[in-house]
Amino acid sequence: MEKRTKLILLIIGALILLLIGLWILFQPFLPKLLPAQPPGLPGAVSPGGAPPVQTPLTGKPTTIPQDIKQLEDLAAAIVSRVGSGSSANGFQGYDDVLINATPVFRETLRSRQQEMQRAHPANGPAYGIVTRVVSIDSRAAVSGADIIPFTVQAQQAEDAGNPAQPTRVSYTEVTVTFEKQSDGTYLLDNLEWKDIQL
Repeated sequence: MEKRTKLILLIIGALILLLIGLWILFQPFLPKLLPAQPPGLPGAVSPGGAPPVQTPLTGKPTTIPQDIKQLEDLAAAIVSRVGSGSSANGFQGYDDVLINATPVFRETLRSRQQEMQRAHPANGPAYGIVTRVVSIDSRAAVSGADIIPFTVQAQQAEDAGNPAQPTRVSYTEVTVTFEKQSDGTYLLDNLEWKDIQL
């Protein structure tokens, strides 16, 4: 009886080890075999394309077309990049957004970058500025229009070389304007900065 019990326990242990081994072996293939999202859940992509994005604007949810949402996100990224930089890196954020700007506005961005570099040279006192987007108003944006504007409110924190210890905090409102190109895409055409009080 004792040998039979040991044999049964040995077989059970071997089966458990075999099942664990098979599970480990087939684990990379399981996500491909199982559906990632059951059909019919909210947010599922319809055959006609991506669903509209729900964005709260004034407490009430409004539906924003996908192309406007993409430009809204780009507007926020542009304001953050152009509005952030330091004397040590030559305010490189301007360079980051040149690819998204019209040829004429690229020259304006380069000129503004040079103004910042002259005002805060790399060999002068350390200076830095960080711009964080607080909100975006896209009510004036119309899908497919020749000109699409966004109003971006942001916080700007200036420092003397240590971003963790800002020397000045202010708020600004930026009107970001995109212009439709001949191929149907949009490029940055203007940035208007205005100090505001919150």
